[in-house]
Amino acid sequence: MVRVFSTQALCLLTCVFVFAQNDLVQLDEVTVTDSRFERSVSKTGRSVTLLTSKDIEPFLGGTLADLLTKQVGIHINGAQSHPGSELSYFIRGGNNRQVLVLIDGVPVSDPTQIENDFDLRTIDLSSIESVEIIRGAASSLYGSAAATAVIKITTNQPKQQSLSGSIRTIYGTNNDKWDFPIEPNFQTRQLQFALGNATHAGSISLSDQRTMGMSSVIGTENDSTAKQNVSAQYQLQLSSDFRLNAIFTKDYFSSEYDDSFPALMDADNRFTSESQRVILQPKWTGESSSFVGRVSWATSSRDFVSSFPLYFEGNVMDIEGVFSTKLSTQFTGLIGLNHKQQEAQFSDKVSVDLTDYFLNLLYEPNGFFEAQAGARLSEHSTYGSNWTYHINPSLYFDFDSVDLSFHTSLSTAFIAPSLYKLFDTYSGNQTLKPETNQSLEFGGSLFFPNGGQFQLVYFSRDHQNFVDYDMTTFRYTNATRDFCVYGTEFLCRYPVTDRLLLQANYTYTQYEEGEGLRIPKHKVNASFRQQFNSNTQLLTSIQFVGDRDDKVGQDLVVLSSYWLLDFRISHQLSQPGVSLFGSIENVFDADYEEVRGYTTRGRNLSVGVSYAF
Repeated sequence: MVRVFSTQALCLLTCVFVFAQNDLVQLDEVTVTDSRFERSVSKTGRSVTLLTSKDIEPFLGGTLADLLTKQVGIHINGAQSHPGSELSYFIRGGNNRQVLVLIDGVPVSDPTQIENDFDLRTIDLSSIESVEIIRGAASSLYGSAAATAVIKITTNQPKQQSLSGSIRTIYGTNNDKWDFPIEPNFQTRQLQFALGNATHAGSISLSDQRTMGMSSVIGTENDSTAKQNVSAQYQLQLSSDFRLNAIFTKDYFSSEYDDSFPALMDADNRFTSESQRVILQPKWTGESSSFVGRVSWATSSRDFVSSFPLYFEGNVMDIEGVFSTKLSTQFTGLIGLNHKQQEAQFSDKVSVDLTDYFLNLLYEPNGFFEAQAGARLSEHSTYGSNWTYHINPSLYFDFDSVDLSFHTSLSTAFIAPSLYKLFDTYSGNQTLKPETNQSLEFGGSLFFPNGGQFQLVYFSRDHQNFVDYDMTTFRYTNATRDFCVYGTEFLCRYPVTDRLLLQANYTYTQYEEGEGLRIPKHKVNASFRQQFNSNTQLLTSIQFVGDRDDKVGQDLVVLSSYWLLDFRISHQLSQPGVSLFGSIENVFDADYEEVRGYTTRGRNLSVGVSYAF
């Protein structure tokens, strides 16, 4: 019966594979803020990807990691594993502590985490309006940890209109490679409401997601997960040029997990994470100048219930002000000040303070040459003064049939060791030096009048004082040698016809022997979006992940390459605002590994309904 069902479902989705949109394939000019100035994506001097609501909608039954791992230069290990698996953010061969995540302009991190990173598992994808990915070192613009990428997440903003909202329910399977029951082991419910006028606007978003059906390690038991998200926003337009935003979010994530020591085996362990953030953001916009400020408070806790119980809690206070102005017809500049305090409770309460002073200058003449440069001074309570900088010249040529651009970027990054690596009772090392690296990037892009784009980029990054775990002393230590990571990225986004959009990317990452565990040297993503009519559209996603090294004990093993094929479907009914949708992931039930000994997702189905008003 299962085989008949899956065959019929596959035939159905192959014939009618859609997700709801009310327009034909259309590539509009978009604005990015990679330099902290709003600019057209065709004029940016960096490697930037902007994901809009059209790119996010097909993945609303999944996770942010599902969406990000299909972008050029990015591999998120764990995105295809048990829903409670920890995620590794491999961007241009880097790791979690080298990626800075911003949510509504606020850097988010968890000072109790080993890498002081933000846990992408906790965020609700349906609350996201857009994602901007800035690849390459950007510490001089965005601060410590922006060494390989900045991921800027913008949540759904309140609209200046009467009551609006949406209700979405999704049911699906949650199967590993070895089992394929048709059971609703994946359930998601999402509600969003907004109300506003010219002066006041507010919104609230609620989400609940639960899974079961998979074991964390390869085994026979179920390790369930639960995630709840609450967010609320309020915007007050005090005048035509001054606005105040207030944001509150509360995230809860819980997952059962299995033992990894002294051996991989089923166990009744549970991990729970809770966090909340409060943000105030004043924004003033004048004729040629602007000021953006923020004050944010965040608290977090992580609780591990197992044979080795652990509990951590921490908090972060972040204050920033940025003033930008048009200095002349050719020059635009900004200056800013940021102060951050982090605290965490391990065996003792520990804290660090970081105060940054930064500036950026953009030169835009009428000719084909542009450039920007900037610097940041970071005053760290433990490591004193640290400078980072960036130099970013670009060339633009406007032809009749195509626009051509070339860019290069030289930038540096500073990464302070996390509180955990400094102060943890068992593995901390207070003699650690901060990591630094220098990144070089150059590339070229073609932009077509129909919105198509081709881009080829080369990148390299030299690391100094890399922090690693010493299996001899069982403490964190600085590597005794420097090393380099380099590679190339190619992306294509082209409307073949007004109803067919092709997107493809390829990433090559080369690292030195002994580095880059679980990072593929070759990775390919491709998707085809076919618009049949105003209500039906077809999307096919293909992913290839090359061989990767993994470590079992002290031995290196090779994880084999694999292909994945996904289908996602939605259809807007004649009833206004009502859509039906579904998906088949890993259509051919590929057998693959992300981490040796842990489960990965097999073929899975989902169906859902949404109503927007």
